[in-house]
Amino acid sequence: MIDIAKVSYRIVAVTPEGEQIDITDISTKLGWEEGAKELSARISLDIYDAQYKGKYMHEMIVPMTPIFVYSVIDGKSEEVIRGTVMSWGVNENNGTQSISITAYDEAIALRHNKENRYFSDGATSKAIICKILDDWSVKYNYQGPDVKHAKFAFKNEYLSDMIFKVLDDAKKKGAGSFFVRANKGVLDIVPRGGNEDIYHFGMDDNLVKTTDTFDCSNVVTRVVIVGKEDKEGHQKVESVISKKTETYGVRQEIYQRDTDKSLDDATKAANELLKEKGGMKRSTSVQAPDVPFIRKGDRIRVHANTVHGYFFVQSIQHNAENKTMTMKLDEDKKKNREVAEANGETYVELDTVTEDEYTGS
Repeated sequence: MIDIAKVSYRIVAVTPEGEQIDITDISTKLGWEEGAKELSARISLDIYDAQYKGKYMHEMIVPMTPIFVYSVIDGKSEEVIRGTVMSWGVNENNGTQSISITAYDEAIALRHNKENRYFSDGATSKAIICKILDDWSVKYNYQGPDVKHAKFAFKNEYLSDMIFKVLDDAKKKGAGSFFVRANKGVLDIVPRGGNEDIYHFGMDDNLVKTTDTFDCSNVVTRVVIVGKEDKEGHQKVESVISKKTETYGVRQEIYQRDTDKSLDDATKAANELLKEKGGMKRSTSVQAPDVPFIRKGDRIRVHANTVHGYFFVQSIQHNAENKTMTMKLDEDKKKNREVAEANGETYVELDTVTEDEYTGS
């Protein structure tokens, strides 16, 4: 176990000449986050424009400068995040000059490059993703899915979108949810909840705040599949799929079948829509003392009122300034059901869906 109270941070910048500078003592507002809809981690901090070896910081820490953040516990230093400066600005306030920077980790490169790619029918998730990363000389650790796919024809698409579409298709085929994230210079493709260390948070010991809201205003309970318009503008109803109308009433959406899709394909798409919107939207967040090693996609355990059991980290914000973190969570229903059954208890599953669960983010 780590003593959270003893966690501190060290920040190192690498100048264009390759020199490593410890900027911890001249830095403020350090924080980093992994957003639910963002591929790469984002680091932000302010640096006093001090002099070092005859130069000011704004001359040494410039766009494309590497930044490393380390946690320090009992004298032991370990890297928790790194990034390259992408946004940079100089501020002056009452005679004091500082630099505000934003840096992104290695995964941002997948958002900066577009390409055309074709993968034939039968190619596996692993073969497709590894081919893309190998061709772009990206270092990676692949623990992702390995299922077969229909053909993929990518036209002028970002590398990241190609990878996400493959992971999303694999998930729809039952392979599970996977995350792409950078770790110490290597791109990891890992299963959600694959972390070995599971941290526990409880309102009686280390939780600061919890928020748990439920919203059924956008629930969909019926999808009507229609064909292409005829000459008079009419569209034939080809199928109607309904779920949970007894609970929420009729809340209908229209799905138009493309001419190159079969009715079976359209039915699958309609069922996916009902999965995505067929229940209440739950939004759960907790604030706790900062544990610098927790990443988006990790599994944690929480004990606080309605937020009880195992959850996945959907997004996370680390605030090193006040040593707190805020996590948006998604319930691990499968794990909670297994634990309840093992203890001879009844698991009450809430009728909820989350955006993250069905987007492959």
